[in-house]
Amino acid sequence: MTEIRLVSDAENPIFGRKEMKFEIKSDIVPSHEEVKKLLSEKFSIKPELVRTNKIQGKFGNKIFEVTADVYSSKKEFDRVVRKTKQEKEKEKKEAEDKRKAEDEAKKAAASGNSEAKK
Repeated sequence: MTEIRLVSDAENPIFGRKEMKFEIKSDIVPSHEEVKKLLSEKFSIKPELVRTNKIQGKFGNKIFEVTADVYSSKKEFDRVVRKTKQEKEKEKKEAEDKRKAEDEAKKAAASGNSEAKK
């Protein structure tokens, strides 16, 4: 099981965020998503307001240093954080998949209505 310990916590009112440093004890390197989940469970933070900057470990050590920013609102998060190329592509793909699913549902509904009339 992973343990988490807060090392430092600094308020940054210019960007509307808290800049936090943690130590996470884990057998394997935690992913950014796992870190967001841990922080949201331990500190009652919404995961969409957390931006992990760095997860760093040393060879042979099971303690990882994590730096993360926790924003006060989604508006501040969107104002400050620039999306990476991978995040933009992921959002674009999700939007396309959603649109395709809606189109297929409309076609299925239309063919179901035409069959019902027969």
